[in-house]
Amino acid sequence: MILNVLAVLAAVVFLVLGLLYLFILRTNGKQRKKPHIDTDFEPQRALNYPPPFPNGWFSLCSASAVQKGQVIEVTAFGKKLAVFRGHDGKVGVMDVYCPHLGANLADGKVVGNRLVCPFHAWEFNTQGNCEKIPYCDKENYNERTRAKAWTVNENWGLILVWHHANNEPPTWHTQGYLEELKVYKHHGSSSELLHMHLQDFSENGADYAHFGVVHNLLTIPLLNKFFHVEHTTNIEFGEGNEKHMAWFTDIADIARTKDKSIIKDAGGKALVTYYGPGFLVFSFKTKFGNPIIVKTFTPIGKLKLRMEDHVYAPKGSFGPAIKYIVGEATAQFHDDINIWERKTFNTNPVLVKGDGPIMNMRKWYSQFYGHNKQDSQNENTPHGSHLNQSNETPNEKNLSETTNRGDAHS
Repeated sequence: MILNVLAVLAAVVFLVLGLLYLFILRTNGKQRKKPHIDTDFEPQRALNYPPPFPNGWFSLCSASAVQKGQVIEVTAFGKKLAVFRGHDGKVGVMDVYCPHLGANLADGKVVGNRLVCPFHAWEFNTQGNCEKIPYCDKENYNERTRAKAWTVNENWGLILVWHHANNEPPTWHTQGYLEELKVYKHHGSSSELLHMHLQDFSENGADYAHFGVVHNLLTIPLLNKFFHVEHTTNIEFGEGNEKHMAWFTDIADIARTKDKSIIKDAGGKALVTYYGPGFLVFSFKTKFGNPIIVKTFTPIGKLKLRMEDHVYAPKGSFGPAIKYIVGEATAQFHDDINIWERKTFNTNPVLVKGDGPIMNMRKWYSQFYGHNKQDSQNENTPHGSHLNQSNETPNEKNLSETTNRGDAHS
């Protein structure tokens, strides 16, 4: 009984110290140290990576960013896009430059449910069809008067578009997942630009060996002399209708450095769900709160993407505890980002026993490329068949099918 009380007290101490650290040491605009990016060398570094724009659903912006009768400009997939919402509430997304004489449609206005070009007042509906040219009879409209429109889905409080290099229709959808977000409270969002490739996000969960090097410390410096983080991790890949999904499980424990004993109730569990290449959803289960972080990754160009975090938690959750849990996870994630923004991509890495199912992850990820037009335009970029190769040792494959003890970020 006494031991249980002491364990709970220890957990409370961790929480209090963590909150003090977040509110005192990490406030006043203090940010992580950004790694140096050699912008002149970035094109060379990009040559080693797969194509920059995988196929799948991606977030353009939050749904609240586009009100009825409003149009905004967004950058994604090496393009400028116009995102507008008609007065009926429906959203349209199209290439930003008018097919007529190239005016920027984001400089136009919304009339009714149509986007009106600022140059010659051509009117386009959400499907990209030109429905009115003030000085031309409609029988003269043709396929060339259409604007390039994108497949849109509004879900999870986000405006999503389907990207496919061959313009093929969606093969999966986000509906039916994360229904709890409809009743959870939103605890804020953040956004930042990163110099990296999307695939590195996914490979991180399968890279077991880096956990003990990068993620074994707490973000509270004083406590690192006495405690460290131990994680039990596992990754599984979807099949059939859910082949675009994967699940990374992380049980995070706080251990005493002296005898490696676990402090009861001081840690937590995180389930990271992959929804194609564009989303990682972190669901936490802890003694102090159960937040969800919806992480979105939208590629902008070669080794350049926009990452956004959208935080939710059950109504009635203790706000400071949610802030601490999310802050801890975010700090650990940024330790990876510091490495990703300066690394290269080894198409045939030298793997040894204990590295984890990295090649299994690459095989799963290869479904988002395939043999498409984008591949043929990147002849110098390694991709396609090499992602299906495996350099795993005989025992390596078994590691991907079992639970592994290591250190991972929560």
